Amino acid sequence: MSFTEEEFLKIKAEKERMEAELRQASELQQSMVPKGYYTQGNLEAFGKLIPARQMGGDLYDYATVDGKLYFCIGDVCGKGAPAAMLMAYAHAHLGELASRENNPARIIYSLNKLASYNNVSCTFLTLFLGVLDLQTGRLQYCNAGHNPPYVLGDELMMLDCDPNLPVGPIEDAEYSLQETVLSPGSTIFLYTDGLTEAKAAGEEELGHKRAEEVLKECIAQRLNPEEIVNRLIEAVHDFARDVEQSDDLTMLAIRYTLPQA
Repeated sequence: MSFTEEEFLKIKAEKERMEAELRQASELQQSMVPKGYYTQGNLEAFGKLIPARQMGGDLYDYATVDGKLYFCIGDVCGKGAPAAMLMAYAHAHLGELASRENNPARIIYSLNKLASYNNVSCTFLTLFLGVLDLQTGRLQYCNAGHNPPYVLGDELMMLDCDPNLPVGPIEDAEYSLQETVLSPGSTIFLYTDGLTEAKAAGEEELGHKRAEEVLKECIAQRLNPEEIVNRLIEAVHDFARDVEQSDDLTMLAIRYTLPQA
């Protein structure tokens, strides 16, 4: 099959237009998540979203309201434009719901009602949502089918999470509220499965055990949130080497210290 010069130039121009639109969409998506190292009072936070394609289906966010930190991380089933669209939809509604509700389980319940309405494609989103009282360290949280976070303190522990359903497929799904207290100096580490399912040659996955070994090193070295996230990114790159990234990789680390007098 051959093209005339005029046909070739039209195809080339259309390809360049589509690539430009994808770049703009990717930039818009990246603008929706917090940037840089965040520090306020007795709180430090750092997150990173690395999409497998120009647009991805991961999200994370955090904000302080009335002495409490609202934070979340999520992963849409799928990649590319459809996943990015659901991510943006969920992200926008989470902010609106959190502005008038401080119970993570009720926020996710309401989000699920919205996301499941007329969801004929059965697209879904795993999501962890927490609300941390910065005076007491009391953490209320709800996990909708997402990877349980780790808490880095004197030792490494995985946060206990109920097996709630993801957001989207079941309209009448129920979501449980859980609670714990973070010790001053603790760091909560949240991630999507782009971390543990990162693949090396031969399809071997990085897995939880390797990730936990790196997190234990972070505890021993007393790394701050930005250093922890970057250390895990480095571990993924060292493990995968030249294998192309197959899934979005997103991580968020939040360090809580004693309130200032």
